Amino acid sequence: MAEQHDDTHHGSGHTPSAHDAHHVNYKKIYLTLLGLLVVSVVGPFFGIVWVTLITAFGIAIVKANLVIQNFMHLKWERRIAKWFLATSLVLMALFVGGVSVDVLNHEGNNWENVAAQAAVERGIPLEPGEEAEEVEETEAEPVEAAAFNAPQMFGLVCGSCHGAAGDGTGAAGAALNPKPANFTDPAFWAEQNLHPQFPVRDRARIVQVIANGGASVGKSPLMVGWNASFTPEQIEQLADYVMSFRPAQ
Repeated sequence: MAEQHDDTHHGSGHTPSAHDAHHVNYKKIYLTLLGLLVVSVVGPFFGIVWVTLITAFGIAIVKANLVIQNFMHLKWERRIAKWFLATSLVLMALFVGGVSVDVLNHEGNNWENVAAQAAVERGIPLEPGEEAEEVEETEAEPVEAAAFNAPQMFGLVCGSCHGAAGDGTGAAGAALNPKPANFTDPAFWAEQNLHPQFPVRDRARIVQVIANGGASVGKSPLMVGWNASFTPEQIEQLADYVMSFRPAQ
């Protein structure tokens, strides 16, 4: 009967499938992960450095290996994993190649990294005890600091809401409520009794708003202050440029 049973079994055509070979006891692995988690949490409480390192980093590596090999099926799907890795490397190379030009440069057609330019001009300070390298004494031309361009900076940081022409038609301002100010509208400049300290829209009020935001004069907090980004002199220049939009009286 045993021989007949064996013949029947072999004659049935059943062959071990890939699923049979790959069967994993997920419950056992899950309980193992829970146990390792408890050990990794309890280990640091002993206050022993090597125990902490083993229970923290060592067990973390073991848990990651279990998850990768069993739950992510990388143990059997190595070909797919290789394709994923190759695709990721290609995408990363394309990303680095696409953005590195902008990162390495400090200015472009419509932008300028003022902070990076200033850092280059300051140079890298020497560490304590570090001596400067000897260089040949040559007459070096003085490096001129990048001049602050108020119209260009207005277009970069203000134009998105107020519009490049100062008429309040910036793309980002379309969704704001209240709408950004229209500096070309005579009615905007004609308003009176706006604030106890800044009752009219003169240059002092414009400087105040640029530096400390609209909330500082009782207006919308959506107009943020820029005193952390620009020097007082640069804010003065921006205020002068905003005043240039004012219609002639």
